[in-house]
Amino acid sequence: SGFSGISGFSGISGYSGISGYSGISGYSGPAGPSGDVALNVILDGGGDVIVTGSKGYIIVPFSGTISGWTIVADQSGSIVVDVKKSTYSGFPTTASIAGTEKPTLSSVQKNQDISLTTWTTSIDAGDILEFNVDSATTVTRVTLELTINR
Repeated sequence: SGFSGISGFSGISGYSGISGYSGISGYSGPAGPSGDVALNVILDGGGDVIVTGSKGYIIVPFSGTISGWTIVADQSGSIVVDVKKSTYSGFPTTASIAGTEKPTLSSVQKNQDISLTTWTTSIDAGDILEFNVDSATTVTRVTLELTINR
C-alpha cells in the first residue's frame, strides 16, 4: 500500500471571552415573629343568654403551643366552653383538647388558667379550632382568649 501524505498544521485556537459578573445576592427576609400571640373568640348571645352548641371555627396559620386561657364576661354568670381541634385533612371531625380544664366561669365574671396540665397544647399551622359552649347561665357576651407561644 502507498504512503499517506504529510498532515497540515492546525490553526491557532481563539481566546475565550471574558466571563460576566455574578449578580448580587438578595437579602434574606427577617425571621417571623415569636413569643406569645393572643387568639380571641367572642361568644355573643345577641342580648340573650348564650345558648349551647358550636359557635364557630378558627384556622390557626402558625405552629405553636397553647400556654393558657383567659375568659371574661359582660356580667357575673356561668359558662363552660370546650375547645376542640382538627387537622385540615381531618375536618369536620374535631376532638376536645381541653382535658379537665375547659375555660369556665362559675358565678364569676372572669377566670384564667395558665398551667393547662391536662390540655393537648400543640398546634400545627393549618389546624382548625372549634369552640363549643357546653353550658351557660346569665352571661350574654363572653370573650375567650387563648395564649399561644409561637
